[in-house]
Amino acid sequence: MEQENRFLPLGSICIVEGNTKKIMIIARALAVKVGEKTYYFDYGASLYPEGMIGDSLIYFNQENIADVVHEGFRDKENEEMENNIVKWVEQCPFPKGDPLSLINT
Repeated sequence: MEQENRFLPLGSICIVEGNTKKIMIIARALAVKVGEKTYYFDYGASLYPEGMIGDSLIYFNQENIADVVHEGFRDKENEEMENNIVKWVEQCPFPKGDPLSLINT
């Protein structure tokens, strides 16, 4: 029942294209400074089951998801937050980032 352009909830576990390792979504709609530019990414994640290692997040977008292994908890508060995120994305001044461009940066 997930609609297009909606965000997966926090705690969702997925696999991104080109990988076999599971990752867990711990942040949504991030503005990330890469070099001198700022980009927007749909998600920030940590490795699953390891969790955060240092302060590094894995950045990716909805279109990079190959498989959703587990969808996190949804409730009314999540729905309200998701609506706020969608509004922010619609007016976001930053271009959408390409996760592959972050490799070796």
